[in-house]
Amino acid sequence: MKVHEKTFKLILCAILMCISLFGKNEVYAQGPKKVIAKGQIVDENNLPLLGATILQQNTSRGGVADFDGNFSLEIDYNSNIEISYVGYKTQVIQNVTNSSIIKVKLQPDSTNLEEVVIVGFGTQTKQTLVGAVESVKGEELQQVGSVSTISEGLQGMLPGLTVINTNGKPGSDAADIYLRGRSSWNETGPLTLVDGIQRDINNLDPNEIETISILKDASATAVYGVRGANGVILITTKRGRVGKPKFNFTSNFGIKDPTAEPEYADYITSQRMYNEAAANEGLWGQLIPQTTINAWIQNYDQRGPNNIYFPEVDWTDEVVGLGYEQTYNLNMSGGSKLVRYFVSLGHRNDGDIFQTTPQEEYDPAFNLKKYNWRTNLDFDVTPTTKFSVNFSGNYRIRTQPGYRIDGNGEDGFGQSQFFGLLYSSPRNLFPIRYDDGYGDSSNGEANLIMALNEGGVRTYKYFQGFYDAQLTQGLDFITKGLSFKGSINYSSQSSYEERILRGGLGSANVGIIRYFRNYDYANPIVGADGSVSYPLLSEVRFPNDQSQGTPVVATNPNLFSYQRRLNYKFQLDYNRAFGDHIVKANAIMTRQITNTRNKYPAKREEWIGRVNYYYKKRYLLELNGSYSGSEKFSPKNRFGFFPSVGLGWVASEESFVKAITGDWLDLLKVNYSYGVTGADGNEFPNNDQDRFQYVQIFNTGGNVNFGYDALTGYGPRYVEGSLANESAGWETSHVHNLAFKFEVLKKLTLGLDLYKENRTNILMDVRQQSFTGVVNPPTGNLGETKKHGYEFQVSWKDKITKDLSYGVDFNTAFSENRIVFRNDPAGQLDYLKQAGKPIGWNSSGGQRYLDAGFYNSLDDLYNGATPSLGVAQGSLLPGDVSYVDYNGDGQITNEDLVAMDKSIKFPLNTYNLGLNIGYKNLSLSARFYGVSNTAYIIPNLYYYDDMSNYIQSNPDVLDRWTPETAATATKPVLHLNDYAHSKQNSTLTYADGSYIRLKSAELSYRFTKGMIKKVGLQSAQIYVNGNNLYTWSNLPDQLDPESSGTGSYPVVRRYSLGLRVSF
Repeated sequence: MKVHEKTFKLILCAILMCISLFGKNEVYAQGPKKVIAKGQIVDENNLPLLGATILQQNTSRGGVADFDGNFSLEIDYNSNIEISYVGYKTQVIQNVTNSSIIKVKLQPDSTNLEEVVIVGFGTQTKQTLVGAVESVKGEELQQVGSVSTISEGLQGMLPGLTVINTNGKPGSDAADIYLRGRSSWNETGPLTLVDGIQRDINNLDPNEIETISILKDASATAVYGVRGANGVILITTKRGRVGKPKFNFTSNFGIKDPTAEPEYADYITSQRMYNEAAANEGLWGQLIPQTTINAWIQNYDQRGPNNIYFPEVDWTDEVVGLGYEQTYNLNMSGGSKLVRYFVSLGHRNDGDIFQTTPQEEYDPAFNLKKYNWRTNLDFDVTPTTKFSVNFSGNYRIRTQPGYRIDGNGEDGFGQSQFFGLLYSSPRNLFPIRYDDGYGDSSNGEANLIMALNEGGVRTYKYFQGFYDAQLTQGLDFITKGLSFKGSINYSSQSSYEERILRGGLGSANVGIIRYFRNYDYANPIVGADGSVSYPLLSEVRFPNDQSQGTPVVATNPNLFSYQRRLNYKFQLDYNRAFGDHIVKANAIMTRQITNTRNKYPAKREEWIGRVNYYYKKRYLLELNGSYSGSEKFSPKNRFGFFPSVGLGWVASEESFVKAITGDWLDLLKVNYSYGVTGADGNEFPNNDQDRFQYVQIFNTGGNVNFGYDALTGYGPRYVEGSLANESAGWETSHVHNLAFKFEVLKKLTLGLDLYKENRTNILMDVRQQSFTGVVNPPTGNLGETKKHGYEFQVSWKDKITKDLSYGVDFNTAFSENRIVFRNDPAGQLDYLKQAGKPIGWNSSGGQRYLDAGFYNSLDDLYNGATPSLGVAQGSLLPGDVSYVDYNGDGQITNEDLVAMDKSIKFPLNTYNLGLNIGYKNLSLSARFYGVSNTAYIIPNLYYYDDMSNYIQSNPDVLDRWTPETAATATKPVLHLNDYAHSKQNSTLTYADGSYIRLKSAELSYRFTKGMIKKVGLQSAQIYVNGNNLYTWSNLPDQLDPESSGTGSYPVVRRYSLGLRVSF
């Protein structure tokens, strides 16, 4: 490798010397005669095209049209000018020799085959692209509505991209992203790049984004070597253009609420169901007295959240409400022939749906305040030398209540208990407050108002700063079409945590007085004024009289994490046409060094080559290769070569096809690609053994033992960790892709991709027999998976009249994967085998008992297979779940478990439908997103009416089994204690996770020029939009099909009102 570096440095030095010797001659060369080109640019309806680009051909001299479509540009005498606008055919005005007014009418170009597509380390055109690449513009992302992260906004936008949004917590990056499904159990998600550099994408401001591209097949991702196997997401940010300064301002105000909320049966019904459950088990002493039930019936109208005798606290109504959010962005762009700029400032305030109360010492709300900034500058130092610098970043302040929110997540504390309380806290056992303190349950941890407001606050502060510099030098003096790029990129990220907590750190004793009180409803006391009260039977007080609550305590800021990353890149590009032949080539060297907290620096290096050859833009060939290195593997096995080949045939350019189709066929194209890519896993795994698998690790153990006594004087011992494996390497992905593109009448577009992938050499634990004495076996490249699928897309857009237009687009994707080998032991039971199961399958959720309905009589119970699932057969009742004796041995045991064929919450099929219609200045758009072939495990809390802790039941409790409802029952017989048999993982709670969601919709109005010109605006638009607006699914209404169940912040829907103006 040192030889390669020395050779590259010598080449680079020679190039720089040539630049210094020859490049400066162009700076001082005598310029040609000048002329002022003037004119107006309009569309097919003679309406001015604001922002159309005017460029003198073969130079960087250009400008943009103003609000009225007018332009004025100094150009060389007798030169050609090129007029272009997105979505329109480019026109060239030749041999401009005077300043007469030129009127240019651009015609729509629905196919736009020369549209630039961003790919790895370069660009291609729509016609010459052979890889599986899809793109979306930043403007389309803004129409999704206000979203917390970029990944959330991408859901349903592009075929093959699966995004699962599991919660709606402000500042959460909880979305799971996959390109073409899953390929490995070690998968880390796609590589995300911003302007070509590996960076976080979720905290970008959507107003900064020009385009987003996803790279899916090996011909597109092989250039990223060991980082490309799981796909690539490329984001390109906006840059300045020649022209007067243009300001864009966007303001948005929104509200949000949960997509699903808990529901319960009324308390009188729950009391009756509780008694039925107790009677079913013969627990007569635990029956609720009828006098108590009668008292509730008689005083039901008096119930309320603070009625001490008849409390009814709808925790959802009390704790959950509307959240508010605001976003603002101001950006400026423009420039001259020497310098161009894009500057952006953004702010987002993402509020909370939980209704907290600010305390004297703190505000416990969930909240995110985010500030974004970006400056992109481009300098034309000479006609052949360009220099670009970018400065960008964000600063975020996120807060949340101090009471058990994240479990062992970001703050490393406690259990994720709070969100579960939202669904399980009793509604009728205690009021929110008594006169002398909070109400609470007998264990003292169920009052959500207290938990939210009195537990303190945790504050997290994040900083991300990104700094880029790039030099581009034309090298036509060496050979025409050759150029050089060199860049250096630096990023800095850090996060801090601050805590203000009340004593007890979220335990039962938080220093706040709470009571659990029982009253004697059998002996009401009637006052002289006719008021009724009830004697106190018992009371539990938290904390007790001997406990002393700890006051509020604030901690100093604690550095939670930091990361520093340095990238540098050297790139030679070649692009030249020889008649009907076009040759493009790239030679690239990149190196990345990442430092993070308490870790050795991580290093990567890649040497990349690409060659494209086009004949008449009809026959296409692309060759890629990446020689990539990762420091995670031993020196002898550190580098690998990852090649790919892509072939394309643009059949619509063939003369015999044109003779048959005439003008109606715009594009008919076939692509095929094959390639090999790699994956080396997480950059910083949880432990050094996983990162440096070729190094033998020794761990410290307890004291050395001699004989029967532990002699502490000899100190700790060192214990051999997992055995090192010097042969360990990266996962290898072999991908085939066949694609068809079809466009007709400049209105209809069809696309179909078929793909197949085999993933080999997946790292996994090597199984060892115990007699070998190996306690911690090494990992080896033994695992194997396979995947196949398709992506289909169709779109139609048309204009009915001059003022009325519409468009429809639909795409669907299918991706199925299977584990081929994961070292299943010989004789493994079928339901435990990994081979043949979907990736991500696990024994806890992926195996179920098949339910056969309910036992309808004692004969059914005793004549069927003998159950042995935690409850003795004698404790079972008619109405309990009957399970299929799958192996036919006459008993129900774990050997009757059956592996399910669907992944939990991960769909095989996704669907996306987009609709838009425009009439004059009014436009309406909507997008539907759906999934199928996926499963959802209904939490026991929703399905079973387990009232052993609290007297509380679900709305469908009346659907439980009774002798009278045996034919129609959908839920088992009620129990207080003996639910273990019916609560087994079975197909009763294995639900269809398919759904369709109105993902987004926007109605907007663009003001006419006459309405806004007097106030100095170039354009103005008002809009209302929203996302996650409505969902159709087979799940109970209390469940969102994407949510993580009862242990996370709810998924939210949003409604927004906004304004976009330019001046």
